[in-house]
Amino acid sequence: MKKFFLVILLVAYFATILRFYIDNNFIISILGSFIYGFVFAKKISNSKKEIYLSGFCACFTSFSGFINYLYYFFDNGYFLKLFIYSNLIIIFNILIMYFGFLISRKTN
Repeated sequence: MKKFFLVILLVAYFATILRFYIDNNFIISILGSFIYGFVFAKKISNSKKEIYLSGFCACFTSFSGFINYLYYFFDNGYFLKLFIYSNLIIIFNILIMYFGFLISRKTN
């Protein structure tokens, strides 16, 4: 069990470092959604899915980056941008996640 938590910590650390170097919330969001859909559809053990989804994706695509952008629009009075960005990014991420899911199913 200790080994499992250590692996999750190492994967989370790697995801955090990778997020630091990419430094673009939109790209991170798209990549994270694709990876999530791809891993979710893979026929791998539940422990490996937990490592990838909870360890990597959760740290890589942190919700705080998304909220930071939305708060910027809100704070500066860009309410139309806030509405458009929040809706488009959610719809686009769902589509990208589904695309990752489909590609994963085709490679199984």
